[in-house]
Amino acid sequence: MPGGTGRVTRRSRLDSTGARVAALAVALAAGAAIVWVGKSGFSGMPLTPFAKAPGAANTAPSASPELAACLAERLGAVEQMRRDGLVSDGQHETFRARAISYCQTQFPPQ
Repeated sequence: MPGGTGRVTRRSRLDSTGARVAALAVALAAGAAIVWVGKSGFSGMPLTPFAKAPGAANTAPSASPELAACLAERLGAVEQMRRDGLVSDGQHETFRARAISYCQTQFPPQ
């Protein structure tokens, strides 16, 4: 061998074509899983913890005037953001659920 050391080196099995194809398949499967989880979540679970929060639909004024005032203020701000086009429909539902959760945490219904 011109300019070489005269030693014959063997390629590792990790450098083989099969190993590279397997690595590519694993990378593609991981990418597909990331996209799938991003679009549909795990087993139909909501991607936001507030989407199905207990009492999220219960926005009726209660005996607590503080809770009613908090809900009116927070939900009014969320509705204004929607009217101004600052949030999409999906974001609106998330913001609304978070506002309800916040107010119910600050002023628990009796």
